Amino acid sequence: MNPGAIFHTNRGITFALAALIALAALVALAQPFPVSAQAVTTPEEISGRIVNGTEGSEVPVGTIARLFTVDETTQSVVANDETVVGTNGEFTFSGYPVGDNITYRVVADNDTRHTPSVDLKAGRDEFENVEITIWDVTTSLDDISVPLYQILVPAIDGSERLIGVLAVANISNSSDKVWIADVDSPALTGLDLLRFNLPEGYQELSVESDLPFGNVLEIGTGFAITNPVPPGNYQILMTYVAPYEGDALDFPLRLPYGADELRILTPDDGVSVTGLGLGAPEGVVIDTEAYTAVKGFDYPRDSQLDVRFESLPTPTTIENLQSFFDSNTYIFVVMWIVVALILAILVYAFFYARKTGRKVASAPAGGAVTEYAEYTDLTRSEIVTAIAELDEKHDAGEIDGKEYQSRREALKHAALAAGKSGKK
Repeated sequence: MNPGAIFHTNRGITFALAALIALAALVALAQPFPVSAQAVTTPEEISGRIVNGTEGSEVPVGTIARLFTVDETTQSVVANDETVVGTNGEFTFSGYPVGDNITYRVVADNDTRHTPSVDLKAGRDEFENVEITIWDVTTSLDDISVPLYQILVPAIDGSERLIGVLAVANISNSSDKVWIADVDSPALTGLDLLRFNLPEGYQELSVESDLPFGNVLEIGTGFAITNPVPPGNYQILMTYVAPYEGDALDFPLRLPYGADELRILTPDDGVSVTGLGLGAPEGVVIDTEAYTAVKGFDYPRDSQLDVRFESLPTPTTIENLQSFFDSNTYIFVVMWIVVALILAILVYAFFYARKTGRKVASAPAGGAVTEYAEYTDLTRSEIVTAIAELDEKHDAGEIDGKEYQSRREALKHAALAAGKSGKK
């Protein structure tokens, strides 16, 4: 398993995941350097046998042993050979290239998608009595179980409401047959594959395992794998990013193969985790980092835990503003504000005009004249008095020029109208 190949996220939460990679690298560097060895002689033959590990079964007729000669300097196959094994599964190879940087891989091929192999190097491994085990095939998942499922949240990005998850599922095949998905079946569904569900909206999934080669198939609720599962114990490592809303994340964690033990670890910063069968939180330290762990035990097959993460960090006011402007959302908000202001001005102008009750009356060629209701029934002498009073108010500054001109013009037209009607 290559720990450096599992982290492909480019978000801010990667610093904690990268720390785990660095830790793995430090462990590797702590191993002693290989000591230079004297030149060794490569044996002239590679011999051994293929055996069937399923009780009561034999090595199928026509099973093939393949030999690949690999140049470690160029990481390329420089020669290959094959032979049909004998009645007892025996095989022998000779005449292959030799050299200090040469390794050999012997592969058992019994016409299934599972091809177990053994790697050999001169001076390190025995070239005689090589044994490779194959198994009968089953498509049933009944003997697949999960002794331990661990979910670690190494980092949380509150500014974007994202959590980074590193999960490891230990799986066990307790039978004496190799599980292989029938991917050629027209009735194949996700239920026929080894599957794991993830939180809704998960992103940037990466999956690694120490299982034989297979494919990862992403589905709406998570992913499934087609890797063969031989008898024994293995690990599946997954990393992904999960978004959340508010300050909580709901994860309907399903365990189709059950789990003897489930552990969920979060940073020791107030985050709480609840779910079916989970116990009280307890503090743990991993590589000097403090975490809070909750555990559950003995989950039957097809359990659903409904895990909930609460009290997750949320963006600060400054982060919200920055996100607001970075998203260009403010452009649309400003546009709506301008439109709303224009509509408000138009509505105000409409209702103000109705409230004043002013009317535009017919007028001679000079133009429209505002007609004031209080001047309608005045006699001619009253109009003269009103004009005089209006002039005095204007001279005293009690009325502005525009209002003065409008009213004086109205009084003049009222005087003309009074003269025509004979009012004195």
